[in-house]
Amino acid sequence: MFKIPSFYEMPMTFEDAKRALIGLDGKQDLLGAMEAMDARWNEYCKSSFTETPQYEDDDDFYSTWEYEVNAYNVVYESMAPLFAQKG
Repeated sequence: MFKIPSFYEMPMTFEDAKRALIGLDGKQDLLGAMEAMDARWNEYCKSSFTETPQYEDDDDFYSTWEYEVNAYNVVYESMAPLFAQKG
C-alpha cells in the first residue's frame, strides 16, 4: 500500500479504482496494472539516488499519480482478505 499524504487522499469505490488502474502501462488486468503502479514507485525511489530524478520529491510523485495511488490502495484493501493467512 502507498502511504499517501492526507492532502492527496481521496475516497473512491472499487469500480472507480479499477477504472483508474486498468490500462496503466497497457495492462488490461487489474493485477498487472497494480504491478505497473508499484513499478513506477520503485523507479521513483531508485531515481532519487541518481543525478536526474524523475520527480523532485514524494509530493511531486503523489501529485502526478494521485488517482492511481488512491486506486491502488482501494484495490489492495479490497483484495487483502483474499490472501490473508488463517492462524
